[in-house]
Amino acid sequence: MSQVKKRLTDEERAERRRADREFAREAVERLRTSEGWQTWLASRRHFHRYTLTNQLLIAMQRSDATRVAGFRAWLKLGYAVRRGQKAIRIWVPIPPSRKRVEKWVRAGSNPDEKPCTYFKLGPVFDREQVEPLPAPARPVPLDAPVREIAGDDLAPVLPCLIELARQIGSRVVFEAMSGQRRGYYVLESRRIAVRHDISPNAQVKTLIHELAHALLRAEPCEDDPALEQAAEELVVELVAFTVCGSLGLDSSGYSIPFLASWAERGDIDTIEQTAGLIDRVARRIENATTISENERSDAERHARG
Repeated sequence: MSQVKKRLTDEERAERRRADREFAREAVERLRTSEGWQTWLASRRHFHRYTLTNQLLIAMQRSDATRVAGFRAWLKLGYAVRRGQKAIRIWVPIPPSRKRVEKWVRAGSNPDEKPCTYFKLGPVFDREQVEPLPAPARPVPLDAPVREIAGDDLAPVLPCLIELARQIGSRVVFEAMSGQRRGYYVLESRRIAVRHDISPNAQVKTLIHELAHALLRAEPCEDDPALEQAAEELVVELVAFTVCGSLGLDSSGYSIPFLASWAERGDIDTIEQTAGLIDRVARRIENATTISENERSDAERHARG
């Protein structure tokens, strides 16, 4: 016999919402330390399509997570959550019920009274918490390719980045450079220069870094924190790190500066705004580099002749 789910009182629902908001705020508080920033950025590489809040929630609860899904979603992928696993809680949309929508339609479909989707903390599980279903199920492969900095398999991404630069009024040139220099951005002329004699993958990495500089200037938001030169370089480095990770580019040798003292003494609203700025600029670049696997394969074949 199934149990009837107890209906919560208005006070109980309000208390649950308060607790959920506090739980999400705790995730932002983790950014007060360098370790918190590194955990979030490493996690964001895998979850860049999620909201900033959900990225932070995943990083707080399971820092080694690389792919999450709900219980039923894993079943569709050919996996089952192992018994006894503790769920990760993230914000999930709860659309209005069909009955509520039908009632709204019968009442005249007043746009001001349309039932809304709301969000609540719901359970998801990481790939390390599931196991493949037995035959005849065919579990979907979960491992993404890792691309070496010396490789050329990201060459098809270069035209996408060049086009994004053009859209924001910048021009990309490839030229000879001395020493260890790989690229630079000239604010006055909006010129982005990339070293011509490094591998295509290295050019992608460099161009992402310089594009982040250009985007900070070209597409500012009134909620962005004021950045001094050192802070801007930090933000750009963090954008490049997480975008390269989302493209599968090996970042094991990536040097990331973290301002621990700034994070520890900073105002929490400024810290959250900075994280939002990093996420927004990174997402802008990631969206520009999204091409289908067929397009990527065609471009790679064309590059090989």
